[in-house]
Amino acid sequence: MEFFLAGLIFSFLVLGGIVVFQVIVPLQELLEVLRRIAAGDYRTVIMSGLPSFLRKASDDLRIVAETLAKQQASLAEEEFGLSMILGRMTEGVIIAGPDLRIRLINEAASAMFNLKAQTRGLLIQEVFLSHELQGMARQAVASGEVQRGECTILIPGRRERCHLVVTAAPLQAPEAKSPDGLLIVLHDITRMRELESMRREFVANVSHEFRTPLSIINGYLETLEDEKLSKEMLRKSITVMRRHGDRLNDLIADLLTISRMEEKGVRLESEPTDLVPILRRLVDHMEHEISTKNVTVHLELQASLPPVEVDVYRMEQAFSNLLANALRHGRSKEAEITIGAAVQGLELMISFCDNGPGIPFQDQDHIFERFYRVGGDRARHTGGTGLGLSIVKNVVQAHGGRIVLESKPGVGANFMIFLPLALKPERP
Repeated sequence: MEFFLAGLIFSFLVLGGIVVFQVIVPLQELLEVLRRIAAGDYRTVIMSGLPSFLRKASDDLRIVAETLAKQQASLAEEEFGLSMILGRMTEGVIIAGPDLRIRLINEAASAMFNLKAQTRGLLIQEVFLSHELQGMARQAVASGEVQRGECTILIPGRRERCHLVVTAAPLQAPEAKSPDGLLIVLHDITRMRELESMRREFVANVSHEFRTPLSIINGYLETLEDEKLSKEMLRKSITVMRRHGDRLNDLIADLLTISRMEEKGVRLESEPTDLVPILRRLVDHMEHEISTKNVTVHLELQASLPPVEVDVYRMEQAFSNLLANALRHGRSKEAEITIGAAVQGLELMISFCDNGPGIPFQDQDHIFERFYRVGGDRARHTGGTGLGLSIVKNVVQAHGGRIVLESKPGVGANFMIFLPLALKPERP
């Protein structure tokens, strides 16, 4: 009997061992594989030594893991492609949920609005301060139709506003009853609107500049129709009309000059040039204007100046405008103008410094704009077309240089041109 019980116990132990190693351990391995797949680890499932009744389950798990791995790779590839497309787009792109909470925003939109903080999960109205944008977004979700329009948005952290063309399109599955999300595309037209404003302002300025001399000429022409006109009045009328006719010619010439300088691909006839003779010749040519204004001009030119690559005609035009500007706005008594030239690093600096009334600080940022005059219409009596300094800036920039203004009201103004030095040819 004892031997029988011992044999029975041994048989149960053997059977239990078989069950453990043939059933329980493989099942635990299958459960571990299931946990790994559930955690997103889709590595190939390799299980050997399984009993026949578990091999089918192992094969099915292997197929599931391979399928999920392919789907994961495909999703990653699509996500990478979408990320590359959105990252390379110049238009701002925002994807939001039906509750208008931001899900995704591309780099262009972040840069457009100076967005540095995390925006995902925030409401559109919390990020973009524009009732027009919010209204189009809500209308697109509510109606399920694409909304288009223009709006102006205040850029966070900046003072300027951004003009946008907005397209708000609902994202809706074919069988869905309501949109699942919202796609907003933002096209920045700020520069275009600025150019339109500049064009309107330019046309208005040109019209104003032409209207004044033309009105004066027409007025004197009506005077000339009087048969009893005295010789003195006839002489005065002709003199005034000639002066304003010359002003119109100067204005047209300056407008053509600016048009050519701002035209893309303008070619300069540049060559290595010593600017000292040009500056001396400039003072000689304008001797009459200098003496008429009773101005003292000093030349402070560094000895042995290196040559610079310039178009002589254009550079003479720039220097002439700067000297004429200094003469026009200088002091009536004890006026002095100093023209200097010296090397500063890899640049040649040419300065036109006067002891006139100077330029108010609020005007200095606009002094090189076309038709801009310090003091507005009150400065028109000094003459000129209002285009001289704009021409100077265009000429200098066309040569790869820059112009800098230093001025204190009541002290004077110093216009400094910096031109790159001509490169010396390398010796073989």
